[in-house]
Amino acid sequence: MNIVQRFLPITVAVAAAMAISPQATAADLSNFNTLSQAEFLAVSKDLAAVTSTKAIEPAAPLGLTGFDVSASSTLTRIQDGAAWAKVSGDNASNLMQTKLSVSKGLSGGWDVGGFVSKVPSTNVSVAGVQVKYALLEGNAITPAIALRGSHSRMGGVSGMELNNTGFDVLISKGFVGITPYLGVGTVYSSAKATGQSNESFTQSKSFVGVSWNVLLVNLSAEYDRTGKNASVGLKAGLRF
Repeated sequence: MNIVQRFLPITVAVAAAMAISPQATAADLSNFNTLSQAEFLAVSKDLAAVTSTKAIEPAAPLGLTGFDVSASSTLTRIQDGAAWAKVSGDNASNLMQTKLSVSKGLSGGWDVGGFVSKVPSTNVSVAGVQVKYALLEGNAITPAIALRGSHSRMGGVSGMELNNTGFDVLISKGFVGITPYLGVGTVYSSAKATGQSNESFTQSKSFVGVSWNVLLVNLSAEYDRTGKNASVGLKAGLRF
């Protein structure tokens, strides 16, 4: 417990500083006129995989008095590095998103939440909201099953707009403080940029994770695959 108590404030402080402080934007997205239409679609799919909602949480609802306040970081593999290099001038193969999020439990198995995030060293920022409804709240015998809807919008890039709407179904089962979970879903995205035709596309989504609670402290990890992009996320916060 002493290790967790020391680790949590450091993790939250570092992630918070990365998410809200000014960054050296060495990989600004700006050169959209250098892309072919196919390359713009590839960049849009990479960005949708990065910026779409990843709550990193189990299916069980928080309850009427429940809160989840956390900081997280997610690393996503880029599929089209050549197109990314054209639009950003950077040869990155992975993009990291740092995020601050909060969720509140409501009555009847409903949770609502929102987040703000930054992709460090780029001009990409993101804001999003989500709503989750527990079909089964779960108990000592049965798992929790939930439906989740989410929406996120990319900001910070003056020449491009990107919106993502996600729908997920997830299942989890707690075992003495440790809760494995998994889910599947779909992400609908729309993108437009200067000099490019608008793109709308759908990507399938699957994810698996584990959440660990010690008193009020929560640590979680998740593997997500949106379209062809794989992501790994870590989350630390307070969940009660």
